[in-house]
Amino acid sequence: MRNAPDTRARIRREALALFVARGVDAVSVRDIAAAAGCTPSSLYTHWPSLAALIGELFAEGYAAYGRALAEAAARPLPFLARLEAMIRRICALHAEDRILFEFLLLSQHRALHAAPPVEPDANPIEVLHRTVAAAIAAGELPPGDPALLTAALVGVVVQAATFAHYGRIARGLDAMADEIVALCLRLTAAQHEGARR
Repeated sequence: MRNAPDTRARIRREALALFVARGVDAVSVRDIAAAAGCTPSSLYTHWPSLAALIGELFAEGYAAYGRALAEAAARPLPFLARLEAMIRRICALHAEDRILFEFLLLSQHRALHAAPPVEPDANPIEVLHRTVAAAIAAGELPPGDPALLTAALVGVVVQAATFAHYGRIARGLDAMADEIVALCLRLTAAQHEGARR
């Protein structure tokens, strides 16, 4: 008999892979159970529904990304150096677990509205927005709309990841980290050298 934690972890992993390969709406409990080598009832032992599994996978992954960015943002460095650290961390997360990254990317519009509220450090967009707003307030960035700049920075990373997912870019984010950082620094109207001061 298989260990319940092992079964749970296997179900989670296979579900992520199927959601990325087929799309969340095209995957059934039976599909996940077959891929995980268990029965559909095994899935219901751990989650009351497929929606609960999807919600848990999204909420936990999204919160982990938020905490990773909050850690990078908390370094006692000038804004541009912290921004670079945050971007490099997100690129590294893409390389560390591309399936989780792509699941979050592809399911965000469906899952964000259904996800339970999280503390600010568990929301990667909120972490970035707060960091940008503080830099504008401190004069490290020119005056501007922090929400708009946050949206632009997120767009660089998310669209690069989307292009990579669909094969329009052949490299992962980690291989493009220098270029992504440079694009984001340009968006802040700062030179890359400024991040090194």
